[in-house]
Amino acid sequence: MKFVKTILILLLVLAVIGGAVWQFWLKGQVEFAKVATAYGAKQVCSCHFVAEREFDSCLGDFTEDISQVSFSVSSSQVTENGVSSSDRTVTASVLGGMIQDRARFEPGLGCTLERP
Repeated sequence: MKFVKTILILLLVLAVIGGAVWQFWLKGQVEFAKVATAYGAKQVCSCHFVAEREFDSCLGDFTEDISQVSFSVSSSQVTENGVSSSDRTVTASVLGGMIQDRARFEPGLGCTLERP
């Protein structure tokens, strides 16, 4: 019985420590990652598709360190009901894709964010 009580107290202490770590450190990091991916996707999309600059040149525009954010540029032709259009998107992700945002280029409108 003492063993079970000790295990339960240990689990309770670990849960409290885990909650404190989440509240005071990780929660802010996750929120920052959400903002960084949305901002990065929009900026790279506008730079690459609207300004027609090279992808590597666009990454040099960021003043903050975004080395943890990975970008994927997609440009393809889509045919719907016999009408051909191009699908040009930029996806930014962190934590192995757990947090990601996508920006889509629409001719005449520019880039807009969309949730993947």
